[in-house]
Amino acid sequence: MLEQQDGKYKQEILEILKAKAVKPTAVRELVLKIFLKQKHALTSSNIESFMPWGDRVTLFRTLKTFEQRGVIHKVNDGSSSVKYALCSDDCEASSHFDVHPHFHCEKCGKTICLDRQEIELPLLPDGIVVNDYSLVLNGLCSDCAKKQ
Repeated sequence: MLEQQDGKYKQEILEILKAKAVKPTAVRELVLKIFLKQKHALTSSNIESFMPWGDRVTLFRTLKTFEQRGVIHKVNDGSSSVKYALCSDDCEASSHFDVHPHFHCEKCGKTICLDRQEIELPLLPDGIVVNDYSLVLNGLCSDCAKKQ
């Protein structure tokens, strides 16, 4: 299970999984702990690098379950990699409420949810059906900007 030093995450992890009706397993707890600790969007490769054990199939199943249950959402930041970030508490299995901009650092590659902001769709002509939309702000994160 989770390391003793990360015990402060244990209760939060169990609460999130219970609220989203996801059965706790060692891998699910570990993946969720990784998201809680990192605080930015992660690729499956990023997540694998933090996992001392496990396999890709189990990781992909966990990510799929988390996305279906409203624990995480996919982030389109313009890079070629699929990234995932934690959902807000409002997300549910049937509907996600992750309509917020993201910031992508062009130097270190981190993508951060700007979840206190909402994207409003412009008025669209009749007959247009929008299936998905996103807003990505590109630039340098505060850490990379300091190094310049």
